[in-house]
Amino acid sequence: MAPGISTQEAVALAKSGNADAQYALSSELHQRGQFDESLHWLRLAAAQKLIPARITLATFLMDGRHCPRDCRQAIDLLQPLAVTQMQANLLLSELHGFAALGIGDPETGLRYLFAAARMGDASALHQLALLSVCHQRWDLLPALDRRLAPAAPPAMSIDWSLLETALPQLASDMPLPAAETLHEAPLIRKLPAVIHPLVLDRVINLAAPLVRRSQIVDARTGEARADPMRTSSHVTLGPRQHDHVLEAIERCITRICGLPAANSEFLQILRYRPGEEFRPHVDYFNESGAGAYQSLADGGQRAQTVLIYLNDDYSGGSTCFPKLQLDIKARRGDVLHFHNLGADGLGHRDSLHAGLPVIAGEKWLLSQWIRSERYPARVSW
Repeated sequence: MAPGISTQEAVALAKSGNADAQYALSSELHQRGQFDESLHWLRLAAAQKLIPARITLATFLMDGRHCPRDCRQAIDLLQPLAVTQMQANLLLSELHGFAALGIGDPETGLRYLFAAARMGDASALHQLALLSVCHQRWDLLPALDRRLAPAAPPAMSIDWSLLETALPQLASDMPLPAAETLHEAPLIRKLPAVIHPLVLDRVINLAAPLVRRSQIVDARTGEARADPMRTSSHVTLGPRQHDHVLEAIERCITRICGLPAANSEFLQILRYRPGEEFRPHVDYFNESGAGAYQSLADGGQRAQTVLIYLNDDYSGGSTCFPKLQLDIKARRGDVLHFHNLGADGLGHRDSLHAGLPVIAGEKWLLSQWIRSERYPARVSW
């Protein structure tokens, strides 16, 4: 609220049709937790084409906060602003490019990201640089991000025309190396050097301030809780915590698993410090447990698991399958993919595995569980 203006005066101004007052009143009511009234005034301000109101309303519609999610309406609000507003381009890049928002058009998403980069957004430039790394477009990298290419000539400028021409390639799926089969049943495979170290650094830096003590799912209750068997820390990244680089990684995982993206749980980033471990466990739900019905109703079984090793500068911490006598110390960027169910669709006991204790350094992993059915939280987050 403007200094020296009372709430009553602001309401009077808002009722008279003043868009700035409507937006200010909406913000004030939102801070008080009066979300329905706040949304009412926000919609009125947005209808008058007040730019901050349109952007705020579009963000609420994307998140489904205090109003039903409506990504198409968010696009309608933002598209007229794309010519002049960097934030509108960034939001449109998510709306079109992020699968969880329902459109899943990576190239259109990158075109809006490109527009934000041209307007000077450093994050957009950095994402385009990392996607260039993913596709080995080293010719684009020096001008895009000198943090990634410190030897670039200081006077080097971005060739925007060349970058725009490269967008279809940057939006395409990353190439995958041939997989090495480590075991047939349950299927366990390793794909070497799928993700470049520069990209892995980005994932670690994103997760590092967010990780918290890990939990397990209690077979009796279906509830998550802390347990001595899992002493790592992790963060689960929701769709609005993604960027276009994480989206590219997730598309990569989907191709490896051969199941729809809608079956995937959200990405987790895990950190193991010295002495921390995940003792032998299975990823599938114990169907005889009292809480199994709750877990299975939420997308079916955890049919497959994918691990991406974000670093390798630690000792200990290997991934062990004790019943199969497999001990895997993967290299940075490797992907480990395994099935948790047998041909009968039931949990395969030989998928028992452990993250052995780290001896020195920190171990970082990206993990994703893939359900046998559509994962409802992909729609209702």
